[in-house]
Amino acid sequence: MSDIVTVRRAVNTDAKAIAAAERAYIDCPWTEVQIAEEIDSGAVFLVAEAGGKFCGYVSGEIVTDECEISNIAVMEECRRQGVGKMLLNKLLAELVAQNVKSVFLLVRDGNIPAIMLYTSLGFSRVGKRKNYYKGKDALIMRLNL
Repeated sequence: MSDIVTVRRAVNTDAKAIAAAERAYIDCPWTEVQIAEEIDSGAVFLVAEAGGKFCGYVSGEIVTDECEISNIAVMEECRRQGVGKMLLNKLLAELVAQNVKSVFLLVRDGNIPAIMLYTSLGFSRVGKRKNYYKGKDALIMRLNL
């Protein structure tokens, strides 16, 4: 990937690419219709693109002054190029602008690249959910903004 990566708010026409990423990388993927409905309802969806090509997305749900990051996925060919970090940094900046005070997420215990990324952004491990991911534990990570 040699093009410059940009991150922007998702629109309904992004739902197809987001759903394809969900099917490829997420254990319980949302459908294209569900994603479009979430985008319409105001859930936070950001997409990364390079040269007009979809590279990945992050989604989250804001409730009062807290955000749960629902999912993040970066396409295989765009990995290890900072796309995930760009998506999360843009999301965190938007959340600060909306006066969100804390962010949390769940990550598969043992997903070292993801845990390292979240830790590099200031997230801390605050708990664990047993057998959350098809028999594997989830770490609960939180960041206070």
